[in-house]
Amino acid sequence: MKNLTYSIAKFENLNIITSLFRDTISTVNTTDYSPQEIEAWAKGADVKENWIRRIETHYFLLSMHENILVGMASIDINGYLDVMYVHHKYQGMGIASELLSKMITYAIQQNHKEITSDVSITAKPFFLHKGFEVVAPQLVQCRGVVLRNYHVKLDIK
Repeated sequence: MKNLTYSIAKFENLNIITSLFRDTISTVNTTDYSPQEIEAWAKGADVKENWIRRIETHYFLLSMHENILVGMASIDINGYLDVMYVHHKYQGMGIASELLSKMITYAIQQNHKEITSDVSITAKPFFLHKGFEVVAPQLVQCRGVVLRNYHVKLDIK
């Protein structure tokens, strides 16, 4: 997609970050998760201290198009891809691919040998297409609800 700008997440971006998180889960993931699972997962937007920690400690990129946050991704110092969300109206436009490319470049610069992540049922095909392999399917507790996801890794040596 043309005319995208990238910037490092800052504290003043917290509201648009958590809105994108909540909105993406509540629209994109509804075909793979129940309403109860969506509600529990999306409530993660309300845990502000987790978002502040990510902004403080992760390489956290925001992708903007005409002042709209259309995508975001973060990777921690250990090469764990923690956040990867694209606005529901901007799916399939290459935004996730571009963000992932930037995360891989960062991980290589940090001398990581692999990137790991825990990805949703919805995101799994994207990550497999990008060369990740499933290490293990998982059932994880999320605010009293059990969600299925997948622990994945990508060798980048």
